[in-house]
Amino acid sequence: MDGDTLYTIGELARRTGLPVRTIRFYSDAGVVPPTDRNHAGYRLYDLDAVA
Repeated sequence: MDGDTLYTIGELARRTGLPVRTIRFYSDAGVVPPTDRNHAGYRLYDLDAVA
């Protein structure tokens, strides 16, 4: 995982072993807020979100 790279929910799920549904739940609850959003509005996460 590169420190400058942003990951989608799907990529984050594959890298952490958590279901997409779990990451989305925690993101919606504000526990793991997205770092940014892409031009289409998809949530993007950095290494801090993984930790």
